[in-house]
Amino acid sequence: PAPPPGPPPVPNRVSLLGAHTVGRTGGVAVGLSLGFPTLSARAAVGVLPQVDVLVGLDSLYGMMNEARLGWRWRVLDGGARWSLGLVMEGSHAFFLRSASLEDRGARYLTGRRNWNVMPGIVGSFQRQGVRASRLFIDVRYLVALDTEPIQRTPLGGLPPDLVASSAWPVRVGAEVPLSEKTSYSVSLGGDFRTRAEDAAFMPVVSIGIVTGL
Repeated sequence: PAPPPGPPPVPNRVSLLGAHTVGRTGGVAVGLSLGFPTLSARAAVGVLPQVDVLVGLDSLYGMMNEARLGWRWRVLDGGARWSLGLVMEGSHAFFLRSASLEDRGARYLTGRRNWNVMPGIVGSFQRQGVRASRLFIDVRYLVALDTEPIQRTPLGGLPPDLVASSAWPVRVGAEVPLSEKTSYSVSLGGDFRTRAEDAAFMPVVSIGIVTGL
């Protein structure tokens, strides 16, 4: 006789890169990703069913290390299929080399400066199926605050103490479930920048893993 069927697979609801929050107080989702230009470590801690605290670390392979802190709020909830939220992160970046010694180094590649503020909108959509892929989009407005600007114009005088610049980081991708709590992630996108010293567009790609604790 055929063996009795086992229990049905449990849907994967652990999301770190989209708008779907952890969903419970004290719940934790963590993730690691490797890519260009940075590698990243992320964690989301549930404080309310629709609100997470976000912490993270980005690194340009040691040339720039950026500590991040923020929150994610799931504003619209379409159940298991879709969600839309707001996100805010602030960060402080530590650079291996001073700005005066860089030409096209860590600041040019990442678009980050000493202090950074990143509000944005995130969305998630999961196709039908217990282990269907969860697609996400993340659109931010980056305000980078440079506390060590360089005067690159001869006879231009002393630079100001603080220079602000802006950019639009855009990411799209998917979290593909491997089990009840673990997925691998793929992310593509780019940064559209306004600062003359930075590239007008910098492509971004990463692959990683997301899991719940």
